Amino acid sequence: MNGKSFLSRALPVLAALVVVPLLAAEPAVISALRADKARLAAMMAGDGEALGRLMSDQLRFVHSDGRVESKTDYVKNLMAGDTAYAEAKTSELETTQVANDVVVVIGVQEMRKRLGTEWSTIKLRYLAVWRNESGTWRMVAWQSARPSGNSVVPAKK
Repeated sequence: MNGKSFLSRALPVLAALVVVPLLAAEPAVISALRADKARLAAMMAGDGEALGRLMSDQLRFVHSDGRVESKTDYVKNLMAGDTAYAEAKTSELETTQVANDVVVVIGVQEMRKRLGTEWSTIKLRYLAVWRNESGTWRMVAWQSARPSGNSVVPAKK
């Protein structure tokens, strides 16, 4: 056997050893981002059933005003009819796969939101935790804040 034929057979095997672990980590992040996109679509459509399927029974949803809701409360309040969402967009996404079945997403979300009869445009920075629960990616935690541009940390002198 010459060196060239050995190398031509060994390179694909070596490449697979390097590439396969990289690809194995990728689907979790892609799946979590896909679920997050579906969550936004369900919010804008006012589809509580779809939203419920995308949220873990253990969900803790921390709103930008500090209120904390369970999955049941969050979906119920969304479906009450006095809240609606439109034109939701996400940007500045950062993802970290912290375990095989857990992905943390940090990003910015801009949307129009109706509370009662008043529409407003809001911009939030958020952190969402997604977990694969028996093959379905569900949101376990959400926390958002409205960026003010002002820091509470005193300036250094």
